Formats: sequence, C-alpha cells, structure tokens
Amino acid sequence: MDHTDVLERLREELKIPFFNGKIEEKEYTEEEYQKIKADLIQYFDDYVRNVEN
Repeated sequence: MDHTDVLERLREELKIPFFNGKIEEKEYTEEEYQKIKADLIQYFDDYVRNVEN
C-alpha cells in the first residue's frame, strides 16, 4: 500500500477522520503499517492521555 492508503486506513481504524500525518512516500508492507499504527497509539498514550490526567 502507498502512503495515501496508509493514512486513509489509520484515519478509519483509529477513528481520527482529519488525521494528516507526514509519512514517507513509498510502498508499505502490512508489518510497517502495524508499526506506524502502534507508534501512534503509544504516542497518544504517552503524551495526550498524560495531559488529561
């Protein structure tokens, strides 16, 4: 999948419809996609949730 497919899939799966992250323009494997998704979730947990608490 290319970078636009990755962004669209992240928007849908993470339920953030206006997400527009900057990622490299290349072909991504499923493993690379899962790593990006896990990193975003970790970022949210580390930085966004900490502000809420």
